[in-house]
Amino acid sequence: MINIYTRSDKLNRLMKNSAPIEGVKCNFYLLSEGTTIDTSCNNIFILGRLPEHTYPKAKYIICTNSPAELDKAQLDILYDLWPLPLTPSLVKFLFGKLQLRLQQEIENSQENIEHNKRILEMARQDYLTGLATRWYLQDFIENNKNEQYITCIYLDLDHFKEVNDTYGHQAGDRALAATAEMMQNEFADGFAARLGGDEFMIVLIGKRDIEGVEWRVNGFMKRLLSYYREVPEMSNLSVSAGISQAVPARPKTIDELIHESDRALYRAKNDGRARCKVYSPEMG
Repeated sequence: MINIYTRSDKLNRLMKNSAPIEGVKCNFYLLSEGTTIDTSCNNIFILGRLPEHTYPKAKYIICTNSPAELDKAQLDILYDLWPLPLTPSLVKFLFGKLQLRLQQEIENSQENIEHNKRILEMARQDYLTGLATRWYLQDFIENNKNEQYITCIYLDLDHFKEVNDTYGHQAGDRALAATAEMMQNEFADGFAARLGGDEFMIVLIGKRDIEGVEWRVNGFMKRLLSYYREVPEMSNLSVSAGISQAVPARPKTIDELIHESDRALYRAKNDGRARCKVYSPEMG
């Protein structure tokens, strides 16, 4: 919304009869010494001499103040007509140019919004797998930190470096993308993220039986292993997983959950890989 202030009824009527600014609602007011300026809007002043009480509240100004007065005010004047008189025809011409400027600002603002949306999408979604990023996972967890039931599943591919070293990074990328796709299909009720490299995490919100989660993860790992065996470049891959859970009787912070699932994953790796472990206190 834009408020337009003029110093005469004649100019006010002229502005109201001008072509509207597309996408912008304009209100027109007669400006006097006692006028209350709405500072929450973009204010346009179209007037002869610029009253001093408007100085800090104007964004766009068309005026006939002397250069010395404007230097003193330290304003960014859109159009200063000094020493020309502010006639209705001249104001109408300038208002048309102002419309183009405002329209450009609106378009730039919309472009910035779209640009920011694209940046946000890039920050939220891993470019390779389509899963959430580590940053988006942290945001998701923070937004759900008051949930009483949270389950974290930490997964890591076994022997992934060998795939990259033997078949190249493109083969490794295909393995990561395939793993992510199967993960999304298997845990459509969860929040899946790629933490970086060959590490993934799935967060389940809501009451879950820990044995049921473990059984579900083991089933997923078996199906994933069967897929790997069908692709020569992935035939040596497997997956290890660690699970941690917070319940009302044993509340935990998010950092504790992630640490515990990481410790459980570490135990699975040490015990021979290709297995799932549920966290227990002796794991550290």
